[in-house]
Amino acid sequence: MHGRILIGIAALAAATTALAQTPARKPNVDEASVGSYVLPELLRLQDGTQVRDKAVWESRRRPELLELFAANQFGRTPSVAARPRVETIERDGVGLGGLAKRSQVRLVLGGGADAVKIRVVRYLPAKATTRVPVLLHIGFSPNVLVFDEPGIDEGMAWDVRNKVRVPDRKATLLAGFDARPFLEKGYGVAHVYYGDIEPDFAGGAAFGVRKHLGGVNDPRRPDEWGAIGAWSWGLSRILDWLQADPGVDGGKIALSGASRLGKTALWAAAQDPRFALVMPVISGESGAAISRRDFGETIADIASPSRFHYWFAPRYFSYAADVANLPVDAHMLLALVAPRPMLLVNGDEDTWSDWKGESAAAEAARPAYALYGAQADLAVFTHKGGHKLLPEDLAAMSDFMARQFGDPVLVARNAAMKANLLRPSAWWPALADKPQGWFASDEARRIADNILSWQDPGSGGWPLMNTTAQHRDAAGGATGPWGSRAALIKATVNEMRFLARAQAARSDTRFVPAIDRGLGYILGAQYPTGGFPHSWPTFNTPYDHQATFNDDEMVDLLELLRDVATRPEFKVLPAERRRAAQTAFDRGIDFILKTQIRAGGTLTAWAQQYDEKTLEPRGARKFEPVAISGGESANVLLLLMSIERPGDAIKRAIHAGAAWYRAVAITGIRVEHTGRDRIVHRDPSAPPVWARYYQIGTNRPIFVGRDGIIRHALAEVEQERRGGYAWYGDWGRTVLDRYAGWRRQHP
Repeated sequence: MHGRILIGIAALAAATTALAQTPARKPNVDEASVGSYVLPELLRLQDGTQVRDKAVWESRRRPELLELFAANQFGRTPSVAARPRVETIERDGVGLGGLAKRSQVRLVLGGGADAVKIRVVRYLPAKATTRVPVLLHIGFSPNVLVFDEPGIDEGMAWDVRNKVRVPDRKATLLAGFDARPFLEKGYGVAHVYYGDIEPDFAGGAAFGVRKHLGGVNDPRRPDEWGAIGAWSWGLSRILDWLQADPGVDGGKIALSGASRLGKTALWAAAQDPRFALVMPVISGESGAAISRRDFGETIADIASPSRFHYWFAPRYFSYAADVANLPVDAHMLLALVAPRPMLLVNGDEDTWSDWKGESAAAEAARPAYALYGAQADLAVFTHKGGHKLLPEDLAAMSDFMARQFGDPVLVARNAAMKANLLRPSAWWPALADKPQGWFASDEARRIADNILSWQDPGSGGWPLMNTTAQHRDAAGGATGPWGSRAALIKATVNEMRFLARAQAARSDTRFVPAIDRGLGYILGAQYPTGGFPHSWPTFNTPYDHQATFNDDEMVDLLELLRDVATRPEFKVLPAERRRAAQTAFDRGIDFILKTQIRAGGTLTAWAQQYDEKTLEPRGARKFEPVAISGGESANVLLLLMSIERPGDAIKRAIHAGAAWYRAVAITGIRVEHTGRDRIVHRDPSAPPVWARYYQIGTNRPIFVGRDGIIRHALAEVEQERRGGYAWYGDWGRTVLDRYAGWRRQHP
């Protein structure tokens, strides 16, 4: 073991002063003896003004709190222009037995014998082909001990008990951190030894970054920064480097550290909003635990001149016997991270760090997250055990990153789809408004040639893509993001409409056969029960065969069939083909009437998809559950209301559907779509909205992520799905507006 001692964090006090030396006083570990305390108000400015929105929070309250923490707890980080220079040691070498690509740098501050060299090792998944999120972890041990593989940059570490340098391999190894759970989920990991930034002992400022930046006065000023501030400054400089790394998604860098380094992670994230997610582990007193709770470690213990006073501003210890007058507390520190996701990790036997005080702080910080509609993004994970970083913690942390950042492979695939010139797009509405004469133009002829080139020679349908953008030959045979899948959604319908208009404007012998073959494709895809599958004639997913309303496919197809049967531009087709289209339309309406969900004896609305034989509601993708759809049901009702002479069954369906939309309208909230996320805010003045999914029988809105777990708050779904799916809409308003006029015509 090269003289190393393999120990857990809980045992470190016995081996080194790198973790807490328990003071002589006996701490309170009895909940019944905690006593009462009053937290300073989180959402009230120092002048007494109540904070009611995120604008006031960001412009006034958050800066106030940063200043209070700097002045009273952590000290002020100097505003200096000094930045380390980067010395590259390795670039994308083989790491962790081929699991990762490894890069190493030294961030060097100063020169000569006084230079501070911050050594960083960064691992990216070996198979990563695009930028990936990265977890930056600050640890107690040199990189070579944490990863123990050939080629790691080695140097000197600190024996903090004796305040001397020792070779890295003679330092103490803390068991616990493992990069693999993160790499296996597609994320990168960067690791830094905290002693490289500044050694962890009184007087260590003379050997660390503060030597070059200021903060070594003797005595220090009351608000002068301490070691936690120095370590935090170093983390931001590593962030500078990571954001310049071409393999790293600079907008998705997470931060973690344990014990005092959990406190460091919190202070670093509070000061530097570029950290997109933070996971402090067992951070305890002066970190995530309420200081006003007389339980376990206290300010008197941690900031004592005989213990860890040098971590903090000197003023902090003045509150040791007067904690009630400390103007801040842990809930405010946590709130400074809002609305960025945060996971507090602690242990249920860690009485010294007051794990219950961390949970109390999280609840007290949640109102700041509520300003952004992000309450669920502040979470707590409690392991069975004490002051340790355990494998289950790492699993929980990697899972939390996955919920917030999404699967990097999936995110990259979605980005590639979005960038694809041939991706599906709503091209027809813009062209449908063109005057009829335009359809005889050279531009229209070019688009028609493109459309014809993509018609499948076997089935007669068109693939799920923008068939107007390029000719198949010009695209080299490439297709859109969904390949050559002959999909009905947003495909075939628009191509047939365009060709029919083009034929009416300027006859072409190619157009009518193509329209007829497209119609044959649609007629052949319809089930005897009247529904249509997701795709035809091949099924590429387990749900492709289901009869679907998803993305308004059923409505689009039925509207086309009705147009084929009734509109003049389709008179180019034989009469029997047009009659077949009418028959298919009628069969589809019958399917709609049979699939309207009845709950508790009352007709409601429709699910997204159904078993094509039994007509029972079915789910599709993991985030598309069995439910009543507030989205797709709207256009189903609009289609029914467009029927000129509706029968009694259709009228009943419309009345029931409109009544359901009235009953499930959601008031008092406003949904903000930021482009990457959807955030729900409380807003009593906002107009009603409707959820995409409602639980059958209860009409309770439900939300589902890629894990398939049903939740009842959108904030609980991972960011990738929150921002990538239409969970709320004003669908019901359109229905009810149309229904008001329809009802007057059909009393």
